[in-house]
Amino acid sequence: MERHYDALGLSPDADERTVRRAYRSLLKDHHPDQGGSREQFLRIKEAYEAILGERVPRDRETDGGAITRGDDGSRRRRQPTYDPDERDGHADRDRTHELTVNSEYLTLALAGLVHDVDLASLVDGPVTAATTRTVAFFRVHNTSFQPLPWRGKTDTSFIGDDGFLYEGSSIVAPHATDLPERWVGTDVTLEPGRALDAVVIAQEMPDDVSVEQVMYAQHVPDEESEGDGLADTERYLFELKPLVRERLNRFPFERD
Repeated sequence: MERHYDALGLSPDADERTVRRAYRSLLKDHHPDQGGSREQFLRIKEAYEAILGERVPRDRETDGGAITRGDDGSRRRRQPTYDPDERDGHADRDRTHELTVNSEYLTLALAGLVHDVDLASLVDGPVTAATTRTVAFFRVHNTSFQPLPWRGKTDTSFIGDDGFLYEGSSIVAPHATDLPERWVGTDVTLEPGRALDAVVIAQEMPDDVSVEQVMYAQHVPDEESEGDGLADTERYLFELKPLVRERLNRFPFERD
């Protein structure tokens, strides 16, 4: 383990806050997009993940990328975040219809916006409220140099053609990790360089309302502050013309 601390230029007694700061600083110097060495960049990532226990074991049997099985055959969730360079499964799936916004903190893609989804058929477990909703599917990649909180259901807005704003819903919160493949509906802390496949269910809206815009607000914590202060807020807006809505109205995974 000491070699991992050496890679970050730290002593083994460094606390988590110091590790994160060193990691962000080194990423800025060695990121390939900034002219750095990819080999050194990967060495830094490996050291950081090893120290903070972020690495996902690669020798587990998986069910579509989200479920692992214990020795007794029981199902348990694997870590929801992943390295986008090592995306497992379905790499050849058509994604040309997805809408992507690249910005300072995230690369955020709207992979699907599916209407009239039967929530009981979406999750693995009973849903107390039998209903259909509009569901957004996001692919999230933290391209910044600091951990970011993903808060899909509280920070996503659906703007209807009736002029009203509909927020995310927590209707399936008890089953937020019981979704297909790697998709999750939970709040997640996304470390630098990590990715997440996220589901956001909209509040109930009238049957005759179409979603014209989807917006996500990424709140960036002020890591120099001792409290819950924010350093920045960045908004990601997806404009949905009729043809775009039609192309996005499909699930970004195989359904049984």
